[in-house]
Amino acid sequence: MTSSPVRPDGHPLRVLCESVLSRIEELSVVVTDDIRRELPSYAAFPLAEQRRTVRSRLQALLRGLALDVEPTAEQLLEFQSESRRRAYYGLPVQDALATFHIGARRLWDELRAAARGTAAEDTAVELVAPLWAWVQSVSGVVADAFADEAGSRYGREAGLRQRFLELLRTGGAPREHAAEIARELGFDPDGDFRALCTPAAPWAAQGHLGLLQRAARQLPGRVSCGLSGQLMVAVTQRVDPADLANRVINLGGDDARVGIGLDRSGLAGAEMSIADAERALAVAELDGSATSFEDVWLQASLIDSRERLHPLFAEVRRVTGEQPLLAETVIAFADSGSSLAQAATVLGIHPNTVAYRLGQWHRLTGADPRTFDGLLRSVVGITG
Repeated sequence: MTSSPVRPDGHPLRVLCESVLSRIEELSVVVTDDIRRELPSYAAFPLAEQRRTVRSRLQALLRGLALDVEPTAEQLLEFQSESRRRAYYGLPVQDALATFHIGARRLWDELRAAARGTAAEDTAVELVAPLWAWVQSVSGVVADAFADEAGSRYGREAGLRQRFLELLRTGGAPREHAAEIARELGFDPDGDFRALCTPAAPWAAQGHLGLLQRAARQLPGRVSCGLSGQLMVAVTQRVDPADLANRVINLGGDDARVGIGLDRSGLAGAEMSIADAERALAVAELDGSATSFEDVWLQASLIDSRERLHPLFAEVRRVTGEQPLLAETVIAFADSGSSLAQAATVLGIHPNTVAYRLGQWHRLTGADPRTFDGLLRSVVGITG
């Protein structure tokens, strides 16, 4: 094709294209139905709008074929604008491109049928090359439009996720502002939230956080990942925390450590769950790869109070180091429900020996393991 018309009025191929163009309303409905049948993703796109755009595309294509001209810059910009709308609705780029192939296929069938018994019957095949040239030209701008929209949308969503995390971490922001961002990210601000924390280092490299965010989209529910100081924080809703923790470990490496917060209600609960997860992470870095606050709530709650509580446990820790058998007996006594007989069975000694060791522990540490306070203080001091 050229940039100026070469087919005069009455040319058989021009007459053929104009005959099909006269049925544009009927044809646009048929092509729209073909697209929606073959591409289920288009169910999310407004039907009336799709019929209008299919009509304008077919009309431009048929006029171009009739006159033997390439798409104009204005037409390509229009196609590009329409494609951004489809990207906005979340339609896959491959489906958007497939619509042109579906339309071209149907259009060629119509042209071939209309050519039978006319002067264009033997020359209609000459329209094949310009038809696919149109499809190729338009496909290029569509792909560019989707790439631009995806990049813009990804950048905006990344910014929203980071802002949402900052609002939750700092607190004090107007609740409606945080709720608005939560809704934009697909969260229910009044629903239950659960947070996961892991060290930020593996995710600070370009693109790594995006890989995790994309992996998280495969899970049921909603996940928003962001960096906060030395932490990577994932705020979730209706997500199995074990599944997300596994993805963090798979992408972050087997030595990745994960802290999991409690399920808590509302945006204030989301903020508290982040604090839970941060404390659980401190325990995880000592004891394992993934740790839930629910399982280590006591250690996690005390871990950032070590300096303040140090005098309470100084003697317990000293005696633990000097008399490990006594410490072992205290733990066995606690695990046995404060039963001398059961602790004796576990340790393979006489109950009187257990009683003697507990008395020695009390004398040396000042903490009586036969009382609730003394046993708690002893266990925390030994294991903390």
